[in-house]
Amino acid sequence: MASMKKFKIIIVLACLSKFSHALEEKILSHDYLDNASVVGSMVDDFKNNDELLSTRILVNEDSTDQCFDFEKSPENFSEQISYYVSQMLEDTQAFVGGVGSYYGTSSNNDAYYPVSLMSHPLCEVNTQTLAKTISNTKIPDNLTIERINRFSKTTNDLRIEAKNGDIVAKKKILEKWSRFYSCLSYVESLSSADSEKSNQVAKKYASENYRKPAGVKFYEDPYQNESSKLNIGLFQFTPNLANNISPCVKAWNQIHQNKTHCQINSKLTNKEVINVVGSSLQSFNTFCGVHKMIQTFSIQVNTNKTSATHPNNFFNGKLKSADLRCVSPHFQSGKAYVHFGPFMNSTGKNLGELFTCIENSDR
Repeated sequence: MASMKKFKIIIVLACLSKFSHALEEKILSHDYLDNASVVGSMVDDFKNNDELLSTRILVNEDSTDQCFDFEKSPENFSEQISYYVSQMLEDTQAFVGGVGSYYGTSSNNDAYYPVSLMSHPLCEVNTQTLAKTISNTKIPDNLTIERINRFSKTTNDLRIEAKNGDIVAKKKILEKWSRFYSCLSYVESLSSADSEKSNQVAKKYASENYRKPAGVKFYEDPYQNESSKLNIGLFQFTPNLANNISPCVKAWNQIHQNKTHCQINSKLTNKEVINVVGSSLQSFNTFCGVHKMIQTFSIQVNTNKTSATHPNNFFNGKLKSADLRCVSPHFQSGKAYVHFGPFMNSTGKNLGELFTCIENSDR
């Protein structure tokens, strides 16, 4: 009789465990909408603008904007950011094997230690470490360094709690990274997305049946060669499948492998790719923006080169194992496969602009 009672207790506990797990998934699957509303409003207010929360509508075919797993699909850029950040809080394949030989990592995409936005702690930075990762000439001011470290410490503390099963902590990590990317979107594009110049560049490159959606910036970078000079959308990607959106396309197609209409054809022309990176709701563009962090984290965690990972990962004359490393957004592009200029303080002030927004919009 006692053993039967014990058996029933075990069954009840197992059911409660499954219920708790299901509840956690449900909270996280819908939480991105509430998170987007709060973060988007705060960042828009800080920027004295409304680009993140403005409702967006489909103005072209935009098949990649109709690929969501949740019942309620994103309707604005803030929801897009929150949605894809929530997806990449879980381990996500980086698909950086194609550039592995440059960064001391494997050419086999399946050989990488897994990463996510919360798989590894963020590295603390200082003038010495930044001199090695982004160069002596691009070190930001002390206030920016303090802000980077405050963001890292808070996120790292939440990460520990989330790893121990704290759902609230995981929601707060979603908020932290969503704010990070919301501020980045303004630094990258949103402040001038619908300028006359942006519209002129769109007309110059896009096909006749393409209409530039509101909020989608077109920019010609005078410092890039012909194959890379056109940059489009929230996070400014070049419409060229042979360039650095390639890992994003592979990851996108893997995640949407059961949705034929969502697949991005590897044979698209550059003009056709404009419709993908320049879509109305910016789904793939946002996905790729967040996935770029997965890519650089993956390089840093898996590399055998000290130059491609943070100095704190080198200890007693050798690199730490992949599971014990910290990660950082702040590298030169040639060192750890980084896409965004603000992460490496490319203009001398855009890293400060980014973290001023991250910290001061959260008030």
